[in-house]
Amino acid sequence: MYRLLNFTFEIKAESPLRIGAGRNVAKLSLVDLPVILMRINGKDLPYIPGSSLKGVFRSASEFLARSYGLNACFMGEGCKKEYDEKLQNSMKEGDVEKIRAVLSNYCLICKIYGSATFRSHINFGDAYPSEGNVPPRSVKTGIAIDRKSGAVKTGALYQVEFLNPGSVFIQTTSFFNIPNYGIGLFSEIVDNVNSGFIRVGGFKSRGFGKVSMSVKKLEGFVIVNGEYKSIESTRVLPPVDEEDEEVEIKGLDEDNLIQLMEKFKEVWRKYVRKSRSGG
Repeated sequence: MYRLLNFTFEIKAESPLRIGAGRNVAKLSLVDLPVILMRINGKDLPYIPGSSLKGVFRSASEFLARSYGLNACFMGEGCKKEYDEKLQNSMKEGDVEKIRAVLSNYCLICKIYGSATFRSHINFGDAYPSEGNVPPRSVKTGIAIDRKSGAVKTGALYQVEFLNPGSVFIQTTSFFNIPNYGIGLFSEIVDNVNSGFIRVGGFKSRGFGKVSMSVKKLEGFVIVNGEYKSIESTRVLPPVDEEDEEVEIKGLDEDNLIQLMEKFKEVWRKYVRKSRSGG
């Protein structure tokens, strides 16, 4: 245990947003493609599952890492095939040093998001409507196209439900023992989300899924020289490994948190430069 950091974000829909409920639910719905709902305080409210966010961030992290020339396998399959059996054998033997040696071979993305043999070091909580906010829903009629002929399919009208722009959600992402450069990678993905380059949910090619993410709160703790320190009582996030660098915390208000995310990105970019140059 080195640290646990919980970042709380406000997620706002900047365009129609659709997280589908699935085919079985659609059979019982008044629309063909309803949004996913959860019973919260006696009301059926839309939300964004953490699994949906994790999938978006993992695939984007892989893409970005490969764009920088770093090793990143696809959805963990490369590392799983190459190292998972070796890791399982090392764990059965109970040789800690051997386990660490095997883990060091995994790509950066698998080290952060996990693989079949070990759990993720980043946890995406579900995003729920902000207090007192009931995201309004609308329905749009669509037409299915025959991919072979390019013509409209007979009887192919369907209704798709979506959340209106302006819908606001609150979400917490937890980072367990992730280096500062790993949080910097996450922060760069957030920038891509805010720019609209990375979208969330379905119907992305039809203009849906643009959201903005703004950091609102940071909680957690770090272990420094065997001493427990809450984030409120520390002003430095020390490096987690030899490739990491410390990051200064000047405050926990929103303006300082925005600056903190920029500092994480600086450490990430230094990590990229060092990795590409071989040291």
